[in-house]
Amino acid sequence: MIQNWKRWGAIVLFFPLALLSLELILRISNPPALRYYRDVKLLHAYHPEYGVTLEPNESRFVRHYADLWQGQFTTNSLGLRGIEEPIPQKPKLVCLGDSLVMGFGVSDEDTFCSRLGGLEENGLSYQSLNLGVDAYGSLGSYKRLKDMSTKIDNIKTVLFFISPNDFTMPEELRAQGILPDDENDALHENDPVWKKNFRIQFELTRISYLLQALKLAYEQTKVKFAQTKYLIAADTNLLSSSPLVYLRETFILPVKQKKCEEKDEFICPTPLQNLNVICSDSPVDPNSLEPLPETTTRAYDLMIELSKEKGYRLVPVILPMQIEEVYCRQLGKFNALGGYAIRAKKYLDSKGIKTLDILPYTDKMCGREFTLHGQTKKAGIQDYYIPGDGHLTKLGNLWAAESIADALKDYK
Repeated sequence: MIQNWKRWGAIVLFFPLALLSLELILRISNPPALRYYRDVKLLHAYHPEYGVTLEPNESRFVRHYADLWQGQFTTNSLGLRGIEEPIPQKPKLVCLGDSLVMGFGVSDEDTFCSRLGGLEENGLSYQSLNLGVDAYGSLGSYKRLKDMSTKIDNIKTVLFFISPNDFTMPEELRAQGILPDDENDALHENDPVWKKNFRIQFELTRISYLLQALKLAYEQTKVKFAQTKYLIAADTNLLSSSPLVYLRETFILPVKQKKCEEKDEFICPTPLQNLNVICSDSPVDPNSLEPLPETTTRAYDLMIELSKEKGYRLVPVILPMQIEEVYCRQLGKFNALGGYAIRAKKYLDSKGIKTLDILPYTDKMCGREFTLHGQTKKAGIQDYYIPGDGHLTKLGNLWAAESIADALKDYK
């Protein structure tokens, strides 16, 4: 009997000790494959109103797990990206949006919002503050703005960057269980059980490296399973409907023969590798598109109401975030992915709010000289976006800041 108790006691003690050992091993080794996710996690904090915010007074050097980018990530006392604190009484220009605005991909001083600091307009010199937080949808942005409006004085202009991730999602990603941010907000906005569970898992995974690694592994497994399921269904459908096309696309790979006399020449726009981009000669008819979802329009209405209450200028900005749309623009054509901007613009126009469209400024991208790794080269549109990631590079942020500043000169 005593031996049985000892055996069960050893088993009970083994698991906590094993978990503690794994936690210590992960913290000491800090493996590169997980370091990025850990650093990003610790940059964030739970917020009872809008879920996730940035941890105040943080400073970390973040390096992407696939070495796509690296940079210094700092937050001030309000949890805003950058070390600069709000200057009392100074006119403020604030940037509002998701990870593109927050500036994943570059260091603090290289974000386009930081570069807009000192912008002069109508005799005013603005201090630029970055309210962006990754994964925010329209409603999250409104709540962030409302909160920060009570902590930052003399806000004159709010640049709200409309993201396609707010209310659109390609069918192949939707089939994998990935939903637009506004749709996610609509599902959980009035669900106290979900909010409670979210807070518990957020705080636990922030405390424990091991729990975060396990959660990440679980989420990656779910995504891989959904991707596999989707690909099998797509292949099965193609095989049954067009077997010859399936065989050709699956087993016959075209090989490009490069002739000896061919020389590397600068071509702009450079064809996008591994992307089958379809461009059309005419733009999408706004009346053919679905109206914005209720969560999105409600968030827009609340932002408009807040801007009137606080007396600042709300400027919705359409900054091109999809390289396919930019590529077609370079050819003088149009891409269906730009439909999100048309939908947002149509609704905001109906409310008397003018949008700031930066797509025309992509014409200045091709051929711009810049320095990379000590060498001067001419930029193609790929040089403005991090490959496979979608965020802006250092050059992309510089272009965005210059384009936004120019566009604001003509904004009435």
